[in-house]
Amino acid sequence: MSRPAEPNPAGGSARWEFDDERLAELGYQRCEHCGSVRPSKVSRCRRRQCPGYAHIWARDTMRKIRENLTAYGGLACMLSLTAPGVQVGLVWDRSLCTHPAGVPCGGPKGCKVLAAAAELWNEDSHKQWSRLNRVCKKRADAAIARLGATIKGGVLLYDWELQQRGVWHLHFVLGMETPIERAWAVEYVKAMREISPRYGYGWVDSKPLHSPQPAEAAARYVSKYLAKWREDGELEVSETVKSAGRSLLTYVSLRLTAKSGCTMRALRNARLVWAWREGHLERAHGLTAVEFFVALCLLESAVPARAP
Repeated sequence: MSRPAEPNPAGGSARWEFDDERLAELGYQRCEHCGSVRPSKVSRCRRRQCPGYAHIWARDTMRKIRENLTAYGGLACMLSLTAPGVQVGLVWDRSLCTHPAGVPCGGPKGCKVLAAAAELWNEDSHKQWSRLNRVCKKRADAAIARLGATIKGGVLLYDWELQQRGVWHLHFVLGMETPIERAWAVEYVKAMREISPRYGYGWVDSKPLHSPQPAEAAARYVSKYLAKWREDGELEVSETVKSAGRSLLTYVSLRLTAKSGCTMRALRNARLVWAWREGHLERAHGLTAVEFFVALCLLESAVPARAP
C-alpha cells in the first residue's frame, strides 16, 4: 500500500503556511532543502526535484536501468520518439532568441518553444504516449502471431528527457536477441512511424534496428540523460531530473524487475541495510525477510566504485 499523500507548501491547491512548531504538533516536518512537507516519521525527503535527494534518486535510477538491462542479457536497441515541430503548433518564442535575425531557431542555440504551447503539449504527451504504445504493441503482437509466435512482446524500458527547447521526448529500448524479438521490434517501430503523428508526436528513427548492441550499452546511453560524473567526483544531475511535469520519468518492464529484483524500493532498502550493517541504525526498519535478503544481494553485487 502506498503512503498517504503529503501536504506540500510548494504547490497544489492547499498551501501549508504553518510554522515549524505547528507542523511538528501535526506530525509533519519541513524539508531543509526544498521546503516541502513530509510526515515526521519519514527520515528524509524523497522528491526527485529536491536538491538534497535528486542525486540519490538519479544514482538509484541509473543502477536500476543498468541492473535490469544486464538481467535481460541480450542484444537491444535504443530509439527516440521526438515531440513534433512548428507545423503542429510548437512555435518558437522569438523574444527569447539570442541568435541573429534570419538564423533558423533550434534548441542547441538556446531557443525555446512558446511557454503556453509547450505546457499544453507536455501535459498531454504522457497520455498520448500510453495510447500510441498500446496500439503499436497490438499491431506488433498480431504480426508475430501470424508468423506462429505464441508470445507477446513489449518495450524493455523507456525514459523521458526534457529537450533543450522545453518539450519532452522519449527514449525507449527494445529487445533484439531472438528472431521473434527482432520481428516484433521491426513491426512495433513500423507502426509507430506510421501513426505517431495521429497522437501528436514527431519522428522516430528506425536506423538503430539495423545495428543492435549489448543491452548494457543501451543502459549507459539512457543513463547519461539523468546524470553524469564530474571531474571532481560529484554527480551532476540533469535538468530532466530537476524538472517538474513527469511523475514517472523512467519505466522498466515488470518482466525484467521480476528477474533482477532491482526496483527503486529494493535500492532504498539496500541503503537501510547498509546503514544497519555499518552501525548507523539499530534495526533495518522492519523489512520483511525477502526484502532484507534482496537488499543484501544488491549490496554484495558489483557496482561502480562511486556508488555505495
